[in-house]
Amino acid sequence: MFAKRPCLTPALVLAALLAQPTAGLAADLSCNGLLQPGQRMICSGFEPNWALQLSCDGTMSSTFIDAFSGDTIQSTPGSVSFASENPWQLETSHPVKGAIAYTPGGCTDESDAVRDFTFTPTGAPGLPGPFFSFCCRME
Repeated sequence: MFAKRPCLTPALVLAALLAQPTAGLAADLSCNGLLQPGQRMICSGFEPNWALQLSCDGTMSSTFIDAFSGDTIQSTPGSVSFASENPWQLETSHPVKGAIAYTPGGCTDESDAVRDFTFTPTGAPGLPGPFFSFCCRME
């Protein structure tokens, strides 16, 4: 009269629950597991003022924003490549080099806003270093 059902152990239930968010997240974050299509991330440095903007339009691109040389703010589009993910080791055509780490609530920017990503540069055009970590915001 009743069909026999397989027994779901707590381990099987947990495995099923954990597998679902991971699959959904991977599908949403198509740009190197970092950004969703249409999103951009801006990592702003200061002293001197410059920024790296990463944009996801199906593929990842970068823009170097220079506010420390010349009379105007200059934006230079370019490409970006990643050697790893989480942390995201990157190098752009500008050339900016460094790593972005997911640090939930672990980065406070110069305006005291709390951010979830930290950028640690190891190279930037026209800057000899030393380099200090700074926050990235999502838009």
